[in-house]
Amino acid sequence: MDVTRLCSELVKIRSENPPGYTDEVISYLQEICSGIGVDTKVVSQGRKSNLLSKDIQNHFLLCGHVDVVPALDDGWINPPYSGFIDETCVYGRGSTDMKGGVAALLSALAEVIDRGIDPPVDLAFVCDEEGNGDFGMEYFVQKRLLRPKACLIAEPTPELSPVIGEKGVLRLHITFTGDAGHASLHPVLGNSAIVQACSFLEYCENIHSRRWLDDPLVREVIENTTQSLSALLSITKEQSTAILSRVSYNPGIISGGERMNVIAQKCLLDLDMRIPWGCDVDSLIRDIQTHLSDTQVDVMDVAKPTLSRPGMLCDLVCAGILAVHGKKAKPGVTQAASDARHLREIGAEVVNYGPGDLSRLHAVNECVPIHMLEHCKDVYMHVLSHIPSP
Repeated sequence: MDVTRLCSELVKIRSENPPGYTDEVISYLQEICSGIGVDTKVVSQGRKSNLLSKDIQNHFLLCGHVDVVPALDDGWINPPYSGFIDETCVYGRGSTDMKGGVAALLSALAEVIDRGIDPPVDLAFVCDEEGNGDFGMEYFVQKRLLRPKACLIAEPTPELSPVIGEKGVLRLHITFTGDAGHASLHPVLGNSAIVQACSFLEYCENIHSRRWLDDPLVREVIENTTQSLSALLSITKEQSTAILSRVSYNPGIISGGERMNVIAQKCLLDLDMRIPWGCDVDSLIRDIQTHLSDTQVDVMDVAKPTLSRPGMLCDLVCAGILAVHGKKAKPGVTQAASDARHLREIGAEVVNYGPGDLSRLHAVNECVPIHMLEHCKDVYMHVLSHIPSP
């Protein structure tokens, strides 16, 4: 199976989230699975579809999401859903995140089956990862339909750094309420909701400056990650460490005020925070609520930071990386969130490892290098060829 061509074909099948319709791409993947002798079933709500192995063993899971973030046509060298291939890359929305990983997983599985190996694995290609929806991996874990002991997720990662942990997530919707008045009185008099929001963002900077307790494994994997993150973002090692070890915050949406000449009576803030290991997210929420004692704070989403202690799966992936690249792998962590957190909550060992140009993640001209598709396929084949029996 040509991993490059498969990736291109997957990119061509649109599955933006929103709206999160994945029925067409899941139908195509089911055809691919049938062609290599793997029985699957489709689980759908409307046009939101997932593909699972027909008979779940709950031993070793291969996983990927098939929804992608939207893309405007503006700025793309080739149309975002063209799946254009040149001598170096496959281009298009989802090529890196993460249809390239899905293509590499299926191509590897097809080849080991063709060699007469029947690896004891389940498949789960899911929707609702990009849009914080409720009918993807989180749904299957909550319904106890998936309870694997180990899971390999084909999220894009550095080639020599499988990801074994990710920061937590806290998303807040905050309503600041002030007292309307004439603009000429401010700032000597008046209580502006907008000024309250700005003052709170200064408090968030204080939160960002705090350091949190961690254990030796956390320190090790953060250290492993700083070099690749520094190179990817063209930042210093100290900045990379801050991204991974401190609470980050982003005021994604802020709106307020009635007129320019009126002291703002209301201001709304949607805040995204990423939570490092050692920071208790429940305590952080209480701190924020105490600081904003007269303000309405609504928690929209919360997930604690997670980490899989290296075990059988991590050893397999690292061995595969050594076999393919001839270099020792160093497990790392990520500041971003994925479906891994839902599986780690039930005790599964989860490793994210997949192909992609991380500098183009969610960006214009997203692409995946062909050599990364091929190398990841080879790493996956090594893993699939050495999975122990249940």
